[in-house]
Amino acid sequence: MLLASCNSSRNESETTTDSAQAEMTDTANQAEDTGDWAQQSTLLGSKPMVVDFFATWCGPCQELSPILDEIENQHKGEVIFRRIDVDQEPELAQEFGVQAIPMLLFVAPNGDYQSLMGLQSPEVIEAKITDLLKHSAKMAK
Repeated sequence: MLLASCNSSRNESETTTDSAQAEMTDTANQAEDTGDWAQQSTLLGSKPMVVDFFATWCGPCQELSPILDEIENQHKGEVIFRRIDVDQEPELAQEFGVQAIPMLLFVAPNGDYQSLMGLQSPEVIEAKITDLLKHSAKMAK
């Protein structure tokens, strides 16, 4: 359920793509966090990743932040969380077609990903993470 988003050209969006091939840099994290997200995920123990595209001026992004903090704490060690400020990384946001923020990417270790735009409930995010973990476990077999 989409509750709110900033800069939205559409009300609700959920997309899937085959692979996240973009070279990315997350300025909110250290230099070790540069490069291809799919490759990083594989290098970091084949863990799935949740990427939050946000902006500091975005109200819904600010509302989502503590929700993601709590979910991140619940999934420490099994899911990698990254936050990308679209004002700091506009090329990256454009490459992933970010049309509204917040936008979450749920990235499998092989680079497949799904995205959700707008402020989401904890239940929706948890359901996506559960699916992501199941998908990752199947790939590991």
